[in-house]
Amino acid sequence: MKFQTGGIVFAFSTMIVAGLAQVFTNQSQEYNLQTCLKPGQAGKERFEGLWLVSYHTGAGLGDATFIEERTAAAAKGFWSRSMAFNLGNAFPWQMIMAQNVNFYADWQPVRINAGLGTSSFGTTSGFYINDTGLQWSSSPGSSLSSLNAFGGWLVCEWWHGVPQLFFRKIYDIDTPAPCSCADVYLKPVYI
Repeated sequence: MKFQTGGIVFAFSTMIVAGLAQVFTNQSQEYNLQTCLKPGQAGKERFEGLWLVSYHTGAGLGDATFIEERTAAAAKGFWSRSMAFNLGNAFPWQMIMAQNVNFYADWQPVRINAGLGTSSFGTTSGFYINDTGLQWSSSPGSSLSSLNAFGGWLVCEWWHGVPQLFFRKIYDIDTPAPCSCADVYLKPVYI
């Protein structure tokens, strides 16, 4: 008899915890990505709280850039095997890590181009979200962390007159960011 009562109490407690988890867990699949300045970067507050958008560079092509206000233009990410976005038209867009634009650079650009799948512009897989936000692995599926070239996100005032997204290479992580750049986290803000 005590066993059954304990089982009922356990089951009831489990239902309460499960109910609370549903209340506090966002069930939405869509989100916007917002910058969060990494600590220790005095004078770079202008890179805090920016929203990811695609900056048109050609038919179906774009660079990952940022704006200050969260508007309908903010890229709405949704989880798939690649980092896919809904930009409000009939087809998906994907984040592309342009790893080999300049082989000897300390950081490389990030693109947001039309379509899903492989791309001649760079790598389209290896994305995941953890407690510090969006991450990327240059060697997805490998258990050897030494193969991963990702060293974090870098936002710079660069080519387009708006802050632009780059990724650092882990091999050059100690290279200081120029004064026109800041190291950031990309945090999902669920819709």
